[in-house]
Amino acid sequence: MGGPIGSFASAAFSLAAAKQSQRAYANDEQAAYEQAELASIQADQQAINRTAQLNAQLASISASSAGGGIAIGSSSIANINRRENQLASQDKSAIKFMGATKRRNYQLTGKASRAKGKAAMYSGYASASKSISDGVNSMPT
Repeated sequence: MGGPIGSFASAAFSLAAAKQSQRAYANDEQAAYEQAELASIQADQQAINRTAQLNAQLASISASSAGGGIAIGSSSIANINRRENQLASQDKSAIKFMGATKRRNYQLTGKASRAKGKAAMYSGYASASKSISDGVNSMPT
């Protein structure tokens, strides 16, 4: 099939292929955004787990101190508790920062997929336009 009919068919297939590419990139975009949300949830859960770990450590310190005859309100215990709280706070900050970084990377991947989908459509439009132009130019006058 050649001539104008073949050119018009080529244009239709170019548009269909571009649309399929756009859909595939849209799926990639959605997957990346879902990964971004998952990274955020995981970071929050890790921070919660670190807080639970801190609470368990502080309870253990208090129990062992009380069992050893050290007053729970003593300055030594207060310093240990303060240091444990500082370490846990730093850990939680690092966890949240790493989670935010992963989330941002996934969001950027999603935006790149969206741009690729648009580019695929523009490429399809250009190819279809050329095919139509070739078809029109090959028509007998």
